[in-house]
Amino acid sequence: QEVWRSESRKPRSESMATLAQTQIGWQAYEAAGIISREQLEMLYCYDKQPISTQVALFMQRGEAYVELFVVILQNVNKEETVQYVLALLDDILVAKPDLGLYWHELLRNSGAEVDPFAPIMRLLGRTNGFILEKAALVLGRILSLKTHTLGMEVEEVTEADEVTQRHLLTFTEWIIHQLTTAHSLEINECPKLHYALSAMMALLVTDTGRAAVMEVNGLNVIVSMLTRATSSMTTALSPSTVQLLYQLVFCLWCLSYSKEIGDQMATGELKVIPQLVTVANKVSKEKVTRVCLMTLKNLLGHGAGNANDQMVQAGIMKVLGGLGGRKWADEDISHDVHDLTSSLEVDVASLSTFDVYKSEVLSGALEWSPSHKSDKFWKDNVAKFSESNFHLVSTLVSLLKSEATGAVGLAVACHDLGAFIQHHPDGRKIVAGFGAKAPLMALLTHKDPDVQKHALTCTQKLMVMNWEMLSK
Repeated sequence: QEVWRSESRKPRSESMATLAQTQIGWQAYEAAGIISREQLEMLYCYDKQPISTQVALFMQRGEAYVELFVVILQNVNKEETVQYVLALLDDILVAKPDLGLYWHELLRNSGAEVDPFAPIMRLLGRTNGFILEKAALVLGRILSLKTHTLGMEVEEVTEADEVTQRHLLTFTEWIIHQLTTAHSLEINECPKLHYALSAMMALLVTDTGRAAVMEVNGLNVIVSMLTRATSSMTTALSPSTVQLLYQLVFCLWCLSYSKEIGDQMATGELKVIPQLVTVANKVSKEKVTRVCLMTLKNLLGHGAGNANDQMVQAGIMKVLGGLGGRKWADEDISHDVHDLTSSLEVDVASLSTFDVYKSEVLSGALEWSPSHKSDKFWKDNVAKFSESNFHLVSTLVSLLKSEATGAVGLAVACHDLGAFIQHHPDGRKIVAGFGAKAPLMALLTHKDPDVQKHALTCTQKLMVMNWEMLSK
């Protein structure tokens, strides 16, 4: 949780700093009968005090302070006051997250007659961005905690537990709705998306929160959003996109602490691991790199070792080599690079020549490694290309069509498709079936002469019935 806490303690925004200077006329609420004289005195003792003093006061009279702030949020509509109270609550929960348990204590000890979550839940319907963001964060922090009283083991489900579970389900459904209906990934265009992700980050630091998010299909939604974000990545990423990627990967990192969820992430069907390797490779922001590597470390050995194979196939060793050569302000990144490299070297050593070739192709980072031009390699392994409905052939053709493939990668892909045609009895038909002709023809005019040469050779093999005649 240290990463989350350091992120939570980032410098206050200008609006937060301005709000902190605001003077709220608490006495007016006492005069209106909204709060009692005793509660007014509690506010005078609490407001404008150092955070350490506020924490100490909260620990002395936690339920009373929760009830006080709940009364204000329930009966006061003035935006300035609502904003101020939410900011106070967020500050205290960042400073000492366990204080969120007092919400659960108040609910249980009142026999569910006082519902301290409800007034904050209602704020999710507000249009004010600050209120919406802070309400979501506060709910994420308090609902993620265990739903029974501090120090007590509760065996039977009480009405208070049921109330909490209803709020937790409603809240996670609200988060998922924001994620699945977001029309844009940019914070300025769709701020609710980022509020929801921040709330999910707060939820996922506990087992309770992880279970709740999984119950509403949260893993699939997060991965779907990551796919959407990585598919539109460019070399110049906006700060908003970098923050989005950080939030999404952070959520995956939290989920990876559950063995069962980690095994789901390692199945390969979700393609989580290749995307994490891509983000680690293309995003230079340290906090993004760190959370990617921490997630990958957590997934080592998951899925009966399938996770490790996926990392190698996604080209992680080359990525780790690049990351290992950089200087980092955060020393943990260098340690994570070393740990991942050491763990995966064993897997790389055990791979066959074909496994190494397969991982290279699937990573999309093709180079002139020895296998490509080895006639023995093609004779010995061409039959293995039929795996998964000739997925490797399909991938090679896709690399020809991708704007992200560099000149070396294009030349190697053209060469390998030609070698497959040459060595497989149905090579021409299979390659043509994946739509290779059009991209090959287009590459005949590529600016790189090596690409032109290999595209021409491959095109000739594709179009000439007896390719052996080409060499005569």
